[in-house]
Amino acid sequence: MPPVPPYPVFIDSHVIGGFGRGSSDLGIPTANIPASDFLASGIPKGQTGIYFGLAKISGTYGTLVRHTSPEQNGSKPPATEIVQTEKSIVPEDGVVLPMVMSVGWNPFYGNSEPSAEVHIVHKFAEQFYGADIKLAVLGYIRPEQNFAGVDALIEEIMNDIRKAKEFLAEYGFKQIESNEFFK
Repeated sequence: MPPVPPYPVFIDSHVIGGFGRGSSDLGIPTANIPASDFLASGIPKGQTGIYFGLAKISGTYGTLVRHTSPEQNGSKPPATEIVQTEKSIVPEDGVVLPMVMSVGWNPFYGNSEPSAEVHIVHKFAEQFYGADIKLAVLGYIRPEQNFAGVDALIEEIMNDIRKAKEFLAEYGFKQIESNEFFK
């Protein structure tokens, strides 16, 4: 079964620094992209929530340098810069992998700006700030919601990952993996 319009939606972006909560608070690392890249992608405007699809990381990456901490900035992302190291992502460079993506205001954390956070379902040896990232958004899982605590948030994220894996396994999407966009 092919994705139902408006999917697939293809996004060509790069990995930026975020709050640093995915890895440190939740144990679920994310590759953040500019929310504006998602908003310009063709997804219906204002459709915040959890999406699933495929991702490919490539190019060179660097080290994230934080100039302010999340605590200093409150509900805004900390001030950061990426110092390029000209390292290439190996062996993941160019491999198409499953992903889930949260887009919106993160009500649990009370963000004052929208974010687009991609969790690639793979364990990477290193962080890859500044790398190129290509996304094929294939469907919508659920709207954003608030949670009573961090454990409930983690449990729901794990449910989202499970649902994404099941959907991708059931419908294959090999034709998307081999799409010209990912070449």
